[in-house]
Amino acid sequence: MKQNIIYEAFHDKTDTIKFFTSEHYDTHAHFHRCIEMLYVIDGAIDCTVNEEKFRAKKDEMIFVHKCGVHELKAAPDYSDYVLIIGQRYSDDFQGIFQTETLPAHLFDKEFNKSLRPHFDALNLLSKNSSELVKKGYIDIIIGSLLEHYQTIPASATPKISTIMEALNYIDEHYTEPLSLDSISSVFGYNKYYFSRLFNTYIGENLNNYINMVRIRNLVSSAKKKDNPNLSELVFENGFDSMTTFYRSFSKFYDRPPTEVFKKS
Repeated sequence: MKQNIIYEAFHDKTDTIKFFTSEHYDTHAHFHRCIEMLYVIDGAIDCTVNEEKFRAKKDEMIFVHKCGVHELKAAPDYSDYVLIIGQRYSDDFQGIFQTETLPAHLFDKEFNKSLRPHFDALNLLSKNSSELVKKGYIDIIIGSLLEHYQTIPASATPKISTIMEALNYIDEHYTEPLSLDSISSVFGYNKYYFSRLFNTYIGENLNNYINMVRIRNLVSSAKKKDNPNLSELVFENGFDSMTTFYRSFSKFYDRPPTEVFKKS
């Protein structure tokens, strides 16, 4: 397996649904904790999903299981719908996709075309449309795919599985004191080896990533309050000092917290 795999943190920063169109766009090998589906509208895409190589053509689909490593290249041109199901929604399918998944290459064009109207409908929805409406279309799409295509065993490389377990652990424990020593111990690794492993796949050192998660959750909490108390939020979200908070905050925002906290 290639070692220059990129972790797409921006997909994991949201637990909602992302739907958009793209064209002629090449991606490096990457992974995230979201289910991703692509419907090829026109042209063709050369794909690698968990080391399986294939060419997806017009009216064919690509399915990427959570944590699946995938890479896309235009062959030579394409346009497609991209559906990324954030963690809150993909967890609805956790029981279904715990040990099995759909094939990466969904190539029955006639059947896929029967689902095209649902993708078209998602494309017409505005950003402010009800999440329940979006979820309804997604349930129909995935339910239909599961009825038509035979599932296969889900697999992930051991190293990526460990990294994803570590990311999930951080999500669950970010309000607590966390360190390289404590997390590497939880997973039974030498801290120097675990640090190199984390950097290789995430592209960020462990402490910076932990503080990114804390900042993300702190900002989310602040935006839900009318008069957020900064010092309370800082310590509730696992920071050990205001100095550490401000140093971390400045890496992600060029505005003061009071400006960032304003509700859009």
